Amino acid sequence: MCELLGMSFNVPVRPNISFRGFRRRGEDNKDGWGLVYYPDEAAQIIKEPLKAGKSHLSEFLQNYKGIKSRVLIAHVRRVSKGEKTYKNTHPYQRELDGKDYVFAHNGTLYNYPELPLGRFKPIGETDSEYAFCHLLHSIDEKRITHWTEENLNWLAGKLEAINEYGRFNCLFSDGEYIFCYHDKEGYNGLCFVERKPPYGTIHLSDQDWEIDLAREKKPGKGEPEQRGFIIATHRLTDEEWKHFQHGELLVFKNGEMIYSSCCDLPDASERPLSSQELDVLALIRRSPNRVSLEEIIAKLSYPQEAITSAVQVLLCRRYIRQDRRDRVAWNQPAATFYTESDRRGEIDALLRHHLG
Repeated sequence: MCELLGMSFNVPVRPNISFRGFRRRGEDNKDGWGLVYYPDEAAQIIKEPLKAGKSHLSEFLQNYKGIKSRVLIAHVRRVSKGEKTYKNTHPYQRELDGKDYVFAHNGTLYNYPELPLGRFKPIGETDSEYAFCHLLHSIDEKRITHWTEENLNWLAGKLEAINEYGRFNCLFSDGEYIFCYHDKEGYNGLCFVERKPPYGTIHLSDQDWEIDLAREKKPGKGEPEQRGFIIATHRLTDEEWKHFQHGELLVFKNGEMIYSSCCDLPDASERPLSSQELDVLALIRRSPNRVSLEEIIAKLSYPQEAITSAVQVLLCRRYIRQDRRDRVAWNQPAATFYTESDRRGEIDALLRHHLG
């Protein structure tokens, strides 16, 4: 299955660390690879319809110092729609209102030709490029030139509507924002990690390779320290990656997370967990199996609305995650949850303090 990679940073950065790990994912996605970055307002796409690990060009880019960008999107492809050709290789690129939009997709859509395209027409045969053209047509028809919270709420609804046609994970950007949407049924996963000082040593998941980020990311005199987010289908390093919620749109700008369709970001990230939220967390943590929302409501004496709100906060704080096998939204009674495995030590410490 195809895989996605995205980056948003406060200063132009080289993608070599993340791209090194991501490039190896092409072993199982042998039908193409592509990378897009923004040297200025214009996007530069580099892609080939062959396995990334066999590409001399992708090997060269792995250590090439000439690529620096605040925004980057990469994709490795496994054919599901369209032949193995350059025109069908992600990412795709179109201009809208003087901005270079780029797009990459993971998943398979069905019956998508019924979606209107307006003036944007696909060059290749993929469902992905068709969805991109439809999305740009919708943005153009809506006359969006600035991404306000109201417009981002609309965008989340539009992506959810496209998701009704099949499996749909996507990353796209206008060079300033990077928009990241995760399939409503959790198909194939999507996660992110924040990179900010103080840096430590990381280990790439796909190879025996470590790097000291403090040395790698040391800024020059008078330069700000690098900080930002990396988004990927599956974690690339041994850092603390956090999972998207099903059907969640996250938006990043200049290395900051500025929008979530599922969470109130300031409230979710700053205040301590309430007693109700800790009780819900304790119930999920103690269960030997995933726990449904219906079970949580039945076992705790809080009102249903309070428990649903607590689950949402725990999802936003990435203490818990919805099981990817679910076929319902997170707030439905049949939705099931378990604690994030790499945060269970932190969770146990919180619960010891809460329960005395």
